[in-house]
Amino acid sequence: METKARTGLSEVYVGAKSIICPLGDTPAKVYDAMLRGETGLQQLERPFGVETTSHVGLIPNSFIIEERVDSTKLENMLAKCYEHSVSKLQYDPFQDEDGLVIICTTKGNIDKIDRDDDPRLPLTRLSQFMRQSFDLGNEPMIVSNACISGLLGIITAARLIRAEKYEHVMVLGGDVVSEFTLSGFAALHALTEGVCKPYDKNRTGINLGEAAAGLVLSNDDTLFKGRCDEYVSGTSANDANHISGPSRTGEGLHRSIERTLNPASVSAGQIGYLSAHGTGTSFNDEMESIAFERSGLSDVPVNSMKGYFGHTLGAAGVIETLLGLEGMKRKELVVSLGYEEEGVSRPMNIITRTTAPTSDYFLKTASGFGGCNAAALFKTR
Repeated sequence: METKARTGLSEVYVGAKSIICPLGDTPAKVYDAMLRGETGLQQLERPFGVETTSHVGLIPNSFIIEERVDSTKLENMLAKCYEHSVSKLQYDPFQDEDGLVIICTTKGNIDKIDRDDDPRLPLTRLSQFMRQSFDLGNEPMIVSNACISGLLGIITAARLIRAEKYEHVMVLGGDVVSEFTLSGFAALHALTEGVCKPYDKNRTGINLGEAAAGLVLSNDDTLFKGRCDEYVSGTSANDANHISGPSRTGEGLHRSIERTLNPASVSAGQIGYLSAHGTGTSFNDEMESIAFERSGLSDVPVNSMKGYFGHTLGAAGVIETLLGLEGMKRKELVVSLGYEEEGVSRPMNIITRTTAPTSDYFLKTASGFGGCNAAALFKTR
């Protein structure tokens, strides 16, 4: 095919999307709500007992009513996404040795921290739960690298497939909102009382949200019952700037983008859509504008999805990738909710009305605490 001939990279296909978030429990329902401009964020006073007023994205219990013995909310969310994704495949390949599940999360079952001896707290518990629940052929891998966890999981999955370690990999991302996470961001004065406004002049911080999402990557496009797209390339880079502050020059994100596009022989001008991290904090949004300009992406249509369901931490890279692919398929890119007035120093082509991508190439980026950054390139089929 064209991609393989041009880049020398073996094909990796991506599909079988699943999602549970405040706006819905299928990709179609969620994207329809986003096109209508709906938000799943709700204002709460003293959420989870934290002394703050903030909009938070919480998942309705009706989306995850089926519970397993001694399971947690996050585990039920991940299990639901696993089942939804497998239902979109010809068979379940993850019960065999050729299949692997990767779980991406920042905090795991952090809502159980009230008891420091709770056996469900270690991240390894998620692996054990998923393997036992679905009789998986391999122990699931955990990827936990701040807010790039979900996107890094997708990149890792593709590398494992191209290295012929596995033929099929499901990437699950998930995190829940809890007293621990809310109090941490409140202590950093990073929460906004209203709905976040990424890249806007009047932005004042982030909203937290909870979600779970799943994608399947495979070397075989016949595994999928429906359509699938292509994963092209991806990379992560750390700018080593600060524990919670991004590089002022956007160095790590810029390097991630350059090292993603160059091996694929794809130029910045060929990108048809950019889904950015866009948290609504002053430092993150400014850093991204600088990195995108340095990477030649200032004219590419770009949005942030955080205003629709909040910052979903470890799930963000997965949920925003699959919704980005949904928009590419429909040729309807959603507006960057909350944006009204330019608030960054470098030019950005922020989507303010539903628009079509300018090409078949979709670039997803993410950044997080500790200076971590990631970028992944996809091509719609």
